[in-house]
Amino acid sequence: MSDQTSLIAKIKAGACVGAVLGDVDLSGCDLSGVDLTEARLSGANLEGANLSGATLRATMFDGANLRNANLTGADLEFAVLGAADVSGANFSDANLQRSNLVGTKGHGTIFSGAKFYYSRPGNADFEGANFSGADITRAIFRKANLKNANLANTTGDANYDRANLEGVQQ
Repeated sequence: MSDQTSLIAKIKAGACVGAVLGDVDLSGCDLSGVDLTEARLSGANLEGANLSGATLRATMFDGANLRNANLTGADLEFAVLGAADVSGANFSDANLQRSNLVGTKGHGTIFSGAKFYYSRPGNADFEGANFSGADITRAIFRKANLKNANLANTTGDANYDRANLEGVQQ
């Protein structure tokens, strides 16, 4: 059994809650519904991984590669995604309340129906991202790049101090 297969089995068994898993390669893996609460996945490669419905509360993804990952319906409350690359990922209906997205790159990322209450996506680069139907109440998009983003049907008031809103759809 490979190290990756063994690790995936441990994760699916719930044995990695709070674990330090930095720089691990879980690209393309099916981790749907897993519980990685408070785990440290700093610098991890999760490109194309399926994390739909996963519990990722207070999980550290700083500097991680989550390009094209599926995080539909995932619980990321208090998660740290600072400096992560989430371009092309799907966060539809995800819970991103109180999460840290400072400096996150998310070109073309889907956040439809996501909950952003009091999240911090400042200095993030969300060019062409889709926030349609998201709850952005008290989200802080300070200095964020939202060029050509879709903010149609969002609910709540957000802080857009010095954000790039060129071409935003509302």
